[in-house]
Amino acid sequence: MILMFKKHKIALILAMGGKGIRFGANIPKQLHYLAGKKIYLHTLEAFLKTNFFDEIILVCHKDTIEEIQNDVKAWPSIKIVEGGETRQLSVYNGLKNTSADIVVIHDAVRPFVTEDIIIRNLEAVLKYNAVNTTIKVTDTIAIVEHGKITSIPNRDNCIRGQTPQTFSRKLILQAHELALKNNLFNSSDDCNLIIKAGFDVYTVEGSEENIKITNQLDVFLAEQIIYARCQKSLENKPQSLEKKTFVVIGATGGIGKAICSQLEIEKAIVIPISRTTSPFSVDIKNYEQLKNTLQNIYEKYGKLDGLINSAGFLLAKPLAYMEKEEIDHTIDVNLKGLIYACKHAKIKNNGHIINIASSSFNRGRKETGVYSSTKAAVVNFTQALAEEFSHLKINVITPQRTNTPMRLKNFPNEDVKELLSPEKIAQTVINLLKDQNTTGSIIEVRRDEA
Repeated sequence: MILMFKKHKIALILAMGGKGIRFGANIPKQLHYLAGKKIYLHTLEAFLKTNFFDEIILVCHKDTIEEIQNDVKAWPSIKIVEGGETRQLSVYNGLKNTSADIVVIHDAVRPFVTEDIIIRNLEAVLKYNAVNTTIKVTDTIAIVEHGKITSIPNRDNCIRGQTPQTFSRKLILQAHELALKNNLFNSSDDCNLIIKAGFDVYTVEGSEENIKITNQLDVFLAEQIIYARCQKSLENKPQSLEKKTFVVIGATGGIGKAICSQLEIEKAIVIPISRTTSPFSVDIKNYEQLKNTLQNIYEKYGKLDGLINSAGFLLAKPLAYMEKEEIDHTIDVNLKGLIYACKHAKIKNNGHIINIASSSFNRGRKETGVYSSTKAAVVNFTQALAEEFSHLKINVITPQRTNTPMRLKNFPNEDVKELLSPEKIAQTVINLLKDQNTTGSIIEVRRDEA
């Protein structure tokens, strides 16, 4: 059946013209960041990786077109179309800009659509011409008029509609034009237009995870879905790291030491770098020294299979009392040294860069603001570098508070039972090094709950 729908010209219309009024933010919700990436880019990439689509049309609010053009410049075939005053009119604009046989219409703020859902839509549309993605209702549904419940329908006959909704383009265009002729301009659902035009709509199974991000609570739920998916994708990777070569910067610290130990268990060749390691001891704040060290490593070992930046410096101190040297040292170790290493390390195609940041990247806290700001910068830099160095797999790990000597020195009264173990971070690094698909991602590591 998949081969059958590949014979047809298929277009994706991503509806992203909303202003995000219900979201309660000063930017449209589709442009809000989720795990370090704009929500609509998560959604777009879910469709791009299927390679099913001949045309992709993003229907955007006019005020966001320039920003979105810049976001998707790596995909020059994507067409950007200005939306209308309502969702219905926006989709209609998209329909007028495609000549495809089949049109898949999807909410840009449903980032967890799966390939299985897309395939079910495409297979079904060949048979039925109009398809809606749905899931079963678990709550009781009540019909209300003027504040009074008038009826409670049988729950077995009720479903919850999602997207994608998939149609023969000829049919959905006919339904839209009929709606406009009948002065209907504000339907929130394309299937509704099909039904009003006198045609049938059939259903395919969706997913509870295929949520629409409408409010801040949805963002929290989305973050949990991303975390769960990420952990699942990184588990039990079968690839071997034996005899592969990795540089670990910050190798004598709590996290770096744990990473080196785990790599040795994997029978990898580990090249530790810190101020005290031998034969490659270096002050990572010193640009020329680090550059020369990485060149020496290249001359001895050849190109690396990966670079892990785990060096870090934390000083919990109010900004008013921080000396200039302390501010500079925090920035130089946590950010500048990491950037220097990424610039000068020579890494094989499809090799890895893993940067260790912190869960504090998404919210600065008093007395650690300089530290948190460098970790936020590391996350941003990693994502940018993943786009720039597309021949590598580049990711950033953001662990929760971790049981390291540096942490305990700054917060001596913390209960170590409440802290993440360095070994769990090290295992996440190993899993990432065995993964050949993940790049540009923020990988959160959490403490196991008792």
